Amino acid sequence: MKLALLGAPSRSELRRLFSLETPEAIADLSPFHQVDSAFATCEKQGIKAVYFGGEGYPEQLINIPDPPAILFYKGLYSPGELPFTVAVIGSRRCSLYGRKTARKLSMELSRAGVCVVSGLARGIDGEAHRGALDGGSPTAAVLGGGLDIMYPPEHNSLAERIAEGGILISEYPPGVKPAKYTFPERNRIISGLSTAVVVVEAGERSGTMITVGTALDQGRDVFAVPGDIDRSSSRGSNRLLRDGAEPVLSPEELIAEFGLNSYPLPAPSSSDPILSSLMKKQLTPEQLSLDLKEDPSFINTRLLELELQGLVIRRPGGIYSPV
Repeated sequence: MKLALLGAPSRSELRRLFSLETPEAIADLSPFHQVDSAFATCEKQGIKAVYFGGEGYPEQLINIPDPPAILFYKGLYSPGELPFTVAVIGSRRCSLYGRKTARKLSMELSRAGVCVVSGLARGIDGEAHRGALDGGSPTAAVLGGGLDIMYPPEHNSLAERIAEGGILISEYPPGVKPAKYTFPERNRIISGLSTAVVVVEAGERSGTMITVGTALDQGRDVFAVPGDIDRSSSRGSNRLLRDGAEPVLSPEELIAEFGLNSYPLPAPSSSDPILSSLMKKQLTPEQLSLDLKEDPSFINTRLLELELQGLVIRRPGGIYSPV
């Protein structure tokens, strides 16, 4: 967090304050009203906090360079309770291939018991969280602002789903708006919380590559998914492979790298209306929406899920058919 928000002259002083056991003790020592305001908002919105060196602070962050002095969190878990964690990250401006890959990898990692960590951003991050939710294990989203200010705003419902079964984390107190500088700062927490970092798609100069840099500084393993050599969104991740990152060739191989077991996806219900319709004839999402009288966004989301499960395929012209 920016030290001015709590009126602390240095991170060491802030750590001293945050080593106290209760938020009330911090407020008593600090004359700055922002502290009182932040914790009042926390109480109203169910936001809790853990402090550097205190109970519940995640061990994996203690020894990283510049560990966060405080973590605000909301959800079913606390930061120190998360199971085996792997970060899945990538470009906001990603390809359809990148979206599908991020979601499938995260879903199968989650099914193997992995807590997928990401940044709740548009693109790869959002798909990583969605895939993890589909897999059933908790997922952790690290935000670049206060937990009372959701960014991007269209991920508000996704954040609510994450909090129900996982955790939202930020080093910034309520009221802090995301800014250009906050995202690179939060990236060290994403990698720091994780045993390894998996890059799905990344440009050469991107926030993802900043996270890779912090991961290497923290001694984390880095994996990368091979991408289209003609896409700018894959140049960074492909260069990582050239420079020695471990290639991700399949979810099963990645899961085996972590010494875990993968599990086959359950067969879908034969009563699935989309599959039933596609068994009769090939259709576009628009035609499915009209035939089934369903919202187009629901149809597109469900088609993506079925495609990730290998049950349908998208053919030229945007027509879908069963595999």
